[in-house]
Formats: sequence, structure tokens, C-alpha cells
Amino acid sequence: MYSTSGLLRSVVATAMLFAGSVSLPLCAQAAPATQRPKVIVISLDAFAAASLHEPRLPAPTLHVLMRRGVHAVSMQPINPTVTWPNHTAMVTGVDASRHHVLVNGLIVDQRSATPPSIDMGAPKSRLVAFPTVYDAAHQAGLTTAQVDWVAIEGASSIDWQFAEHPDPDGAIERDLVEQGIVTRDQLARFGESSQAWRDRIYTHAAIDIIRKHHPDLLLLHLLALDNIEHETGFGNDSGRNTIAFLDDRVKDVVDAVRAAGELDRTTFIIVSDHGQRSVHQLLHPNVLLKQAGLQAASAARPSFCVPDDGFALVFQQHATEASIKELKLLFAGKPGIRSVLTPAEAAKEGWPVPAQSDQAPDLLLYAADGYAFKKGDTGDFVTPTEEIGAHGYPNSDPLMQGIFIAAGFGIRPRGEIPAFPNVDIAPTIAQLLHVSLGTIQGKPLTDILESPGRVAE
Repeated sequence: MYSTSGLLRSVVATAMLFAGSVSLPLCAQAAPATQRPKVIVISLDAFAAASLHEPRLPAPTLHVLMRRGVHAVSMQPINPTVTWPNHTAMVTGVDASRHHVLVNGLIVDQRSATPPSIDMGAPKSRLVAFPTVYDAAHQAGLTTAQVDWVAIEGASSIDWQFAEHPDPDGAIERDLVEQGIVTRDQLARFGESSQAWRDRIYTHAAIDIIRKHHPDLLLLHLLALDNIEHETGFGNDSGRNTIAFLDDRVKDVVDAVRAAGELDRTTFIIVSDHGQRSVHQLLHPNVLLKQAGLQAASAARPSFCVPDDGFALVFQQHATEASIKELKLLFAGKPGIRSVLTPAEAAKEGWPVPAQSDQAPDLLLYAADGYAFKKGDTGDFVTPTEEIGAHGYPNSDPLMQGIFIAAGFGIRPRGEIPAFPNVDIAPTIAQLLHVSLGTIQGKPLTDILESPGRVAE
């Protein structure tokens, strides 16, 4: 628990948060000891550490949080550097070798005579192989909520939610309809709207949950930056303008917490799952597999590739050590290929092996800078493209590094801290909420906490 002096310092620091930067006055008072601390995690998808360090970035809310709390030089994602695996790492405290989420969904039919597919609606119970911090919070009797979080479908440990694909009959959805924020038809056709519009609705949903249900842990995921960078590339004004838009959404959430009277005991954690880099050439691995006869009806060991921008997963039915070596020779040295890894080699970088998970590939491909893996089994292996953005490259890539900002209750105003791995997020949340996790890879960031207390186990 927090000491009296530590609690007072946290309340004073939180009261100073956003002083002079918002229209509403802040009158925070010390929370009674019986009032529980609260944590809000806001993930700004694809927000690169390199962007946060730009001196003229139009993000005043984030800059205030940075000044009043702490921010990391960068936060290292796990491999693969894509959305669902890294959001899962941040709530489990383990990498993909243990949670087994490798793409944005569940890979199905991956070792058959037909091409595999990805089930984005797979339940969390099937998809995530490791307990989460929201499971622990719920088990401890805390109220949990999520808005547009991922790998969380059907999670029984979430009390309130507004999903990526909302349910028009859901409780929060009905609230927003009654408030005139969105119509039932717009909810039913949610995916047809721009990502920026959807992020506004996601933010409204988070505000509704804060105002009416006062969650102890809220997970909010906003996608507009990832969306625009995929379309236009990295490091341009389209991205910067989108960051300004997202900064306003963060401010909306802080204002909602203030209006709910909970600013004095809320910790804000702003993160991203990965960065982004620009691409001008596309690679089509299934072209090479098809040309090699490995996708023919008569193939003894049918082989198919699941491409995912910076990396690609090759699956082979009835794979053997010898057949994997042949597969490796098919791709090694080809234009645009950074590296070709066997399961044993990939395991050294935090990937599971097929013996651990059916999601693990028989061969892992990484794309070189400027290249990205895409679908297609006809035409050329390498094709040009207008500038687009991609991620999924090795987590050692400087442009893949994410952001971390923390401020508010329980956070010491330390300014910039060194880089750290994102598996440290889950145990830090656990410590803030005074809940316990099992044996995990991550470590709580005790140096940033006002009163570290006991380490989450």
C-alpha cells in the first residue's frame, strides 16, 4: 500500500497534471485510503519512438504528461512487431514464445493442402495461451473494461466493453445511441467509416465507461495513426496531423476522468505496440512456393505462406528437418529477403516452435528494409509499389520501437527513463493495482513508482 507521504505526493502531482492546459479548473483532493487506485492504458497504435522525439510534434497533451510524469527513450516490442502479439505481451508480461499470438488473429488450416486463413474473431480462450493482468484484476474483485483492445474476444474477465466491431445491442453501444453520439445503423456498418471517425467513437465509449462504471482498469486502443501510415508511409505530415488528432483523444479521456472526480487516483499509461517504416517494394513468397510445385494438388508436402509485411510465416504439411532445409534454400539470398530462420533459430528471438504451438511456422522470413511481404501467388516475386508503411520487422530495428508515457497517481515525475521491453507493462499495472501475476518474463518498473510496495508475483 502507499504510505501517507507517498499518497500525498501522488495526489499533489496529479493535481498539477494539466494545470493551465485545460479549460476546466482542477480541484483534486486526497483520496480516502479505501478508494482504490485506477489505471487507464491508452495504446496509440504504431506510434514510433522516433516520432515522439520530434521537437515540433503537435501533441501538447502528451508533452504535458511527459513533463509531469515519465517517458521512455523507447519501448521495445516483442517479435513479431505487429499489433495483436504486442498488445498481448503488454497485458501478459510474456513474449510470443509463451502467449502464442503471432498475427492479428488465429491462423487456421495452416498445415493442410489448401491455403491458410486468419480468424480475427477467435475467442481469447483459444488465442491467448497465458493469463493476463485483466484476468488477475477481475479475479481480485476489480472492475475491468476494454475498448477496441485486441485478442480479447469473449474474455469473461472483462466487465464492460466496446469491441473493435461493436455489438449494436451492447450496453455501452446502447448508451451512445441514446446520447445521440452514434446511430444503430452506424454501429451495424461500423467498419465502413474512416478510422478517425471510429477512434472518436471508441473514445466516446471509453468516456461513457469512465463516467458510468468507474473501472479500476481500462484498456483503450486507437488505430488512426497505424491506418494512415500504412496508406502513406512513415514520417510525413499525414502522420503528424493524425498524432495531433490522437492527442486530442487522450485529452478527452483525461477530462472525463477529471469530470468523474477520479483524477487524483488515476494513473495514465500511454503506449504503442510498434513503430513503422516506409516501403517501396513488395515480396510475394507464395509465388516462389507455387513455382517450386509446393502448392500443386500432387505435392507431397504442401507449403503455404502467411505474409505480414515485415515478416512471413511458411507452413508445410508433414515437414521434416530435411524438407525445412530445402525450404530455406528456396528463399535464402532472394532479393528483399533479410533473413530466413528455422524454428530453432526463430526461438532465439522469442518465437514459439511448432512443438509448443500450432501457430508457430516451419520457416520464418524477414523482409529487408524497404520491402514488405504481401499476398499473391502469380506474377513476379518482387513488385514495385507507391510509398506505403509497414511493420513486422525484427524488434531490434530502431524504427519498430514504441512509446511509453506514464503520469498521474503513483508515478514519480522522473522525466526521461531508459528504454525497456514492453513485457514490463503488465507487472507495472499489476503493482499499481496491487494484484499478483504468476511467473512472467517482465519486471515492474519500480523506479518510476511513488511507493513501489510489493512486487507483483
